[in-house]
Amino acid sequence: MNRSLPVFSLAAFSLLTAFGLPAPATAQTTEGLGAPKTGETVEATQLSKLPKQKKFVEAEYPKEAADKGIEAEVGLLIDIDAAGQVSGVVVTEPATPPGMGFDEAATTAAQQFEFEPAELEGKPIAIQLNYRTRFKLAAKPAPAPVAAAPAPKVPVENFTGTLLERGTRLPLAGVMVTVFRDRDGENGQPGKAEGFEATTDAAGKFHFFDLAPAEWKLVVEAPGFYPFRTTETVSANEAITATYYVERGSYNPYDVTVTATRPRKEVSRTVIDVKVADKVPGTAGDPLAVVQNFAGVARAPATGLLIVRGSAPEDTKIYADGAEIPLIYHFGGLRSVIPVGMLDAIEFYPGNFSTMYGRATGGIVDVQIKKLQPPKLGGYADVSLLDTGVFLEAPINKNAAVAIAGRCSYIGQVIKVFVPDDANVSTLSAPRYCDYQVLGNYRPAAAHDLRLFFFGSDDKLELLFKNPADLEPTLGSSGFSTGTQFYRSILTYKYTPSEKFQNDLRLSQGRNRFQIRGGPLILDVDTYTVQLRDTVRHKFSESFTLAYGFDGFFQKFDALVQLPLPPKEGEPPRNFDLSQVRRSENNDVNQFYPAGYAEVEWRPGGGLFLLPGLRVDRFFSTEQWVFQPRLTARWDVSESLLLKGGAGLFTQEPNVQEGEDDEVFGNPDLLAERAWHYSLGVEWKVRPHITLDATGFYKDLRSLVSKTDAVVVEGDRARPLIYDNGGRGRVYGLELVARHEFTSKFTGWLAYTLSKAERRDSGSDIYRLFDFDQTHILTAVASYLLPRNWQVGGRFRLVSGNPRTPIVGGIFNSSSDRYDPVFGKVNSDRNPMFHQLDLRVDKRWVYDKWMFSLYMDIQNVYNRSNTEQLTYNYNYTESKPAQGLPILTILGMRAEF
Repeated sequence: MNRSLPVFSLAAFSLLTAFGLPAPATAQTTEGLGAPKTGETVEATQLSKLPKQKKFVEAEYPKEAADKGIEAEVGLLIDIDAAGQVSGVVVTEPATPPGMGFDEAATTAAQQFEFEPAELEGKPIAIQLNYRTRFKLAAKPAPAPVAAAPAPKVPVENFTGTLLERGTRLPLAGVMVTVFRDRDGENGQPGKAEGFEATTDAAGKFHFFDLAPAEWKLVVEAPGFYPFRTTETVSANEAITATYYVERGSYNPYDVTVTATRPRKEVSRTVIDVKVADKVPGTAGDPLAVVQNFAGVARAPATGLLIVRGSAPEDTKIYADGAEIPLIYHFGGLRSVIPVGMLDAIEFYPGNFSTMYGRATGGIVDVQIKKLQPPKLGGYADVSLLDTGVFLEAPINKNAAVAIAGRCSYIGQVIKVFVPDDANVSTLSAPRYCDYQVLGNYRPAAAHDLRLFFFGSDDKLELLFKNPADLEPTLGSSGFSTGTQFYRSILTYKYTPSEKFQNDLRLSQGRNRFQIRGGPLILDVDTYTVQLRDTVRHKFSESFTLAYGFDGFFQKFDALVQLPLPPKEGEPPRNFDLSQVRRSENNDVNQFYPAGYAEVEWRPGGGLFLLPGLRVDRFFSTEQWVFQPRLTARWDVSESLLLKGGAGLFTQEPNVQEGEDDEVFGNPDLLAERAWHYSLGVEWKVRPHITLDATGFYKDLRSLVSKTDAVVVEGDRARPLIYDNGGRGRVYGLELVARHEFTSKFTGWLAYTLSKAERRDSGSDIYRLFDFDQTHILTAVASYLLPRNWQVGGRFRLVSGNPRTPIVGGIFNSSSDRYDPVFGKVNSDRNPMFHQLDLRVDKRWVYDKWMFSLYMDIQNVYNRSNTEQLTYNYNYTESKPAQGLPILTILGMRAEF
């Protein structure tokens, strides 16, 4: 391409002559040495010497114009001084089209020209010269003729397949697929084998091209799967598309891919994966029931209550994803309110828990909800003698997923079959329970994670007595009913822009309803709750992290109570005296409980980890601000040995009934209860899969709410206190745990708790046993995987019987026309030792697109008659034990897809 061509004006005749271009022209001159005056015209023929160009600079072709194939011309007026240098350049005829850079390029090049000066009468003079620069693209050379190349052969895909896991339909990615055939040889001789390999992509697909028409053998040998072999016949002009289901060697519930492990910070924390808990014997397939098998948890007699380290059941809080919920089990502890499909893991803290948790002096159970990432539509249906449950999950897109579940029981109908015709109870619905759940996950970006979980529970128990007087002469009604309903919606938003900052925001709201009705007895409490929890974590370095947050809890309730004064812990149950029924009614009671918390994770070095923290709670009913310092320490002495310890203050306010404002059932002047937790322990990893854990603990319970006969005088009125904070308590013991992680197809644990829980009532100097004190608690759980998807497991428990207050006689009460019991020393006797063996057998059948399982959970295999309490005759002169459940076999089946 010729970037620029100079074109001289015919008016510059003398200059053109210098280039050998004869043309008439005139030149306009300016003042110069010996030159005429400005404005005079000098004919070229008058010059004694014409200017001659010494240096030519080619104008640069504008790139944009060259790319678009645009040519142009630019007219210039060049001032040449008496020394032959260019002193000025003016554009007289701009290029067309304008704005492409032609004018600028021509001017820049002309400014660099050099000339031999023109002369007049032998003297150099300045002169003006018209000049044209033409921008013209050089012609492209014609390409040399090229011989036409033969068209490349396009591979023909004639065998495409997809590998899916049998039963789950999950794609098998990165698996090698081999096809081969035996080729025929010549002259009857065997030929050579021919084979090809392909690897499946993320969707489990593989591709083969240009396979010759023949019978091809296909082989898949993926690690952890049974070998898969088949034969396909490839025909000419025909493509094969196939789907193959490859069976896993073991559909082991313990084969869990761990993506992240939460660092251990607490002195004692037990975390069990839901896939492990689902198969624990004695739980009827309910994963949350496994909590009752942990060290430090006492056996609750068929109530579903959790008694942790000698604390009352109401002292332990239950959370779902960090949001407080009212209960974890349906009636009787048979089932939990959240099914296995919605769960990820169960975290249990028997004491010395984080400052994030509060308003509790016992333990903490935090149920971790599953993070939905389903690769396909899937779910299950579970049918047993207790209930039927279904679960379904599905991806919406790569960033969102949803799941729904529900369960309802029919155990009341089953129990009716076994109730004898002569029983006092004629109609029984015990218990009927239902629960429902909806879960959604949405992750619009890597730093943002949103989760919405909505769930609820509905329990109901109804009894109809043929002769109500046999139960209570003054009851006056043949029916008794109780119901518990609640729902919660929990919105969780996690913002993690970097590893140095994280914010967890949880907002929950819901309603609790609890009702008891029987004759004149009424208990009806309706509560609406809202909880906001926000936790911020700043990681300043690998050794220092600060976490702090806010925990606000609001509740509004209506309550109608028409009952006798209920017995307090330590008081044996007495006969109902309906003449002493009290009535209290509260409406639109609003209560707000703000709290702040902070803790520092500090690793000063040498394997030492310190977690100092502080929580501040404001209790509504007691009008107190309570500061609760806490400290946890862990020291990794070596890779296999760890020492741990902790101390801290934990508080909770009295329950609603005890601190009632209207003074009918409680004392509005009560203060918060306090518990100092101390613990010290050691963990020893004997083998990579075996861990021994020993933890000693001591709890100092203060300001416990206790019954009192004291009276307070207010002006001219004397008021009974009913309760005060004069109670004390102490709990001390040792927890030993040996845990065998899954290996060699075996997993299990052995947990033993040695403890003593005592209380001292208000006005007394003597400690007595706590109602739920159990000195020895031994639990052994084991599961073993057999070939062909069989699994067997067992659980054995040996537990001290609960303390009880003996009845030493009876006194006839003429007003009620019956005998009232005479009690001995509080909790001076015990029920016999409890022991029980439970077994579980699971069998799974795997089909191409779904799986089918049968399970049998046998509780109390050798039909042990465990005494739960004593029942007495009418005048308390004779007694007999009331036995717990006899041998109970629960059959169930589950279909998964």
